[in-house]
Amino acid sequence: MISGWTQRIFTLLMAATFLAACSDEVVNPPKELDDIEEKFSVQSSWVDVIGQGDEEKFNSLSPALWQDKLITADVKGLITAFEIKSGKVIWETDLKQPLSGGVTANAGLVAVGTKNAQVHVLDVNDGKKLWHVDVTTEVLAKPAISDGRLVVRTPDGRIFAYSLASQKQDWFYDRIIPNLTLRGTSAPVATSGIVITGFANGKMAAFNLRTGDLIWEQRISAPRGSSEISRIVDVDSTPVVYSNYLYAAGFNGFAIAMDLTNGRYLWREEASVTEELLVDARRVYMVDTKGRVVALDRITGEEVWTQEGLLYRKPTGAADNGDYIVLGDFEGYLHWLDKSTGEFVARTYLDRYGIAGKPIVTDEHVIATTRYGYLHVLENPLATSSEE
Repeated sequence: MISGWTQRIFTLLMAATFLAACSDEVVNPPKELDDIEEKFSVQSSWVDVIGQGDEEKFNSLSPALWQDKLITADVKGLITAFEIKSGKVIWETDLKQPLSGGVTANAGLVAVGTKNAQVHVLDVNDGKKLWHVDVTTEVLAKPAISDGRLVVRTPDGRIFAYSLASQKQDWFYDRIIPNLTLRGTSAPVATSGIVITGFANGKMAAFNLRTGDLIWEQRISAPRGSSEISRIVDVDSTPVVYSNYLYAAGFNGFAIAMDLTNGRYLWREEASVTEELLVDARRVYMVDTKGRVVALDRITGEEVWTQEGLLYRKPTGAADNGDYIVLGDFEGYLHWLDKSTGEFVARTYLDRYGIAGKPIVTDEHVIATTRYGYLHVLENPLATSSEE
């Protein structure tokens, strides 16, 4: 029997296929890359195959970092811990289940979600399977581990919180979702005793991490248009906490900043975003659904610059790399942009399969995975240039 939310997704996909079939032309061709004057070069440190990739299928199996370990997962169930400097495999664990949500590493644990409606918890040091929990449907967002609890979001509007000590459910929250939603889920963010996540009805909500009590709820996106497709207002991007403020964005709605304690707006700007925002001391950097990269003032929300060089190239969310941001695209390029101006300052090609998710940046490395299961670990160009 097909579940209600699965049927809704199927209906949306069929509608999108029908609309695409109505035209023989490419409605929004990806922008060709312009030549740029590169300020620095980017060198590879090591490359490995991390298992079966997803090609064009959706998953959120981005790697996770824990001390000197880089932990990856593939869609077939293989979880691998690499030594980040050398690329040496520390351990491998095959769950023998299709994976779809994760990877999270915190408090000495690794958590990853499956398409079979489970979340598995492993020891980060040796990959030993410790325990697992059953939820209501497949897990598309990485779980959160904080303050002795594992928090899981599922696409059917539910949140589950489990005690790490007892492995038993502490609390549960259920939210009715619209008939049509995007294929994805806002990952829960746990901080300072609260859990924050977005919902398919266009709202963001905060809960007490210990009890599950609703603290506040705020609308990020409001339905507009006459058809069900045009009225989709899903909040799929993961919220970002910076200082005492929460930054988030929704599909077909707004990018917002709000007070973390009471949910009151600091500012709100119209936007359509599904990728995670990047926030630093001065700006908020977002990638909208058309591929524009936009920098907003963190305090006022005013636009600082817009870069349209990646229009319709399916750019990933941006990662922080000092004075620059770095993001990938569907053809397998990583791009570095100047934080102050939005200008391209460097570019490197990884492989033809396309970048699968937001890059990860450490002091020494830039890490990216591609859609067919390749893991690329690059030397951080800023660390290289500072040594020279």
